[in-house]
Amino acid sequence: MVAMTPNLLPAPLPDQSGRTWLITGATNGIGKEAALAASRARARLILPARNAERAQAVCAQLPGPARSIPLDLADLDSVRAAAAEVAEPVDVLVNCAGRVTLRRETNAAGHELMLATNLYGPFALTNLLLPRVRERVVIVGSNAHAIGRVDVDDPNFSRRRWTMAAAYAQSKLGDMLWGFELDRRLRAADGPRVELAHPGWATTNLQNATTNARVNAFVTWSCSRMAQTAEEGAQPLLVAATADVPPGSYIGPDGIGGQRAPRPWPGGPCAPPTRVRRRRPGGCARARRAPTCEAVRGPAGTGSDRD
Repeated sequence: MVAMTPNLLPAPLPDQSGRTWLITGATNGIGKEAALAASRARARLILPARNAERAQAVCAQLPGPARSIPLDLADLDSVRAAAAEVAEPVDVLVNCAGRVTLRRETNAAGHELMLATNLYGPFALTNLLLPRVRERVVIVGSNAHAIGRVDVDDPNFSRRRWTMAAAYAQSKLGDMLWGFELDRRLRAADGPRVELAHPGWATTNLQNATTNARVNAFVTWSCSRMAQTAEEGAQPLLVAATADVPPGSYIGPDGIGGQRAPRPWPGGPCAPPTRVRRRRPGGCARARRAPTCEAVRGPAGTGSDRD
């Protein structure tokens, strides 16, 4: 069931002085743009990342205080270690990191790599950090969830046919189901609010999943002719992180197919309108979520990523 609210035009972020944001996936793309915006608004930033060199480079570019910590979302030991390094309260937790792979890959625990990075890792990290989150959790989804199917008997594609689209859509459907269930539980416990957001189609390194630099350059050029910029793609995340919207909203561009904001827009190219959706998944959706995420409670290549 979906109820629509009026469109929002993202405004400049309110002053974030004295507040701490933790953003995964901030070394490039929409995560980096969200970090830049939060830092300009005077937030302190914590940037967990798999690539320490890129994370330190981003920290050096930010106008405000920031630090990076090691994090590989596909490795649950790394997730636990990263969470242990966060001793201070976190006002806003933004789960933005994501990965796309060209072929079926698994992590050391045997989990399909996109599922491990896009769902299991953020699920575990958020659970570990929740006692320190004071205000808001943002989960970055994708409209690809609409074609997704979570197969709880074979979530890792061990027996069924793996395709990039099917694996990515499954991971993003998992994010949606987890996000709405987390919202339900935290509202019942009077905890921090949960918001979901998707960037639409934005030109980032996530689509550069090949190992051929020329192909990647062509894909980037092609996307840049039609897609939003990364800065525009970050706008729904920033709305989800700061705006007064109902808990459990799903926020994204309201252009055709939710892929981008319509243009021209009086607010300028970096202020696309944003649509807020309230979804209430049925009991079937909640039941399908639980067995898959249970996998991350136990012990613990090629492609592109936001990390």
